[in-house]
Amino acid sequence: MKVIGIVGSPRKGGNTDILVKQALTGAHAAGAETAVIYLNDMVFQDCQGCGYCKGTNVCRLKDDMYPVYEDLISADGLVIGSPVYFGQMTGNTKSFIDRWYALVNPDFTSRLPPGKKVVLIFPQGDANPSMFEGMATHFEITMTFFGLEVTEIIIAPGLLAAGEAQESEELMRRAFGAGKNLAE
Repeated sequence: MKVIGIVGSPRKGGNTDILVKQALTGAHAAGAETAVIYLNDMVFQDCQGCGYCKGTNVCRLKDDMYPVYEDLISADGLVIGSPVYFGQMTGNTKSFIDRWYALVNPDFTSRLPPGKKVVLIFPQGDANPSMFEGMATHFEITMTFFGLEVTEIIIAPGLLAAGEAQESEELMRRAFGAGKNLAE
């Protein structure tokens, strides 16, 4: 089994990074091969809406997103994390998901092989865990559109300073368990 972590935060060592890596540690403990992708290290354009991918099955933009398509296709599971910025996922996370348009057939069925699972992780500064539930629900619906089974959504409220997540035994346990369950 192969599980890929996607970190949509610009802060390495921040709460999103910590929780995604903890989930990957859980997946590895269950026997999965793991890797992490930092969206902030990639150089890629937004989806151009050109439709090229509908006639050719590939995106016409040959940027850092191009090899990630193969990772998305070959992975059995994903852990996608983004901090909540002003009520939404980060801009680079949204742009990353928009580029998944190249993984959609002309009839709007997914080109991703069936059976993939995903864990979603959303650290947020607001202490109210339900404050941005609508954004998390929308992201979950997007993942199911692509045929992924969302096995867990972790909303991590009240995290402002980089690294605070690792001080919470409950969050670390929950992220580890989510990754482990993803790989089992």
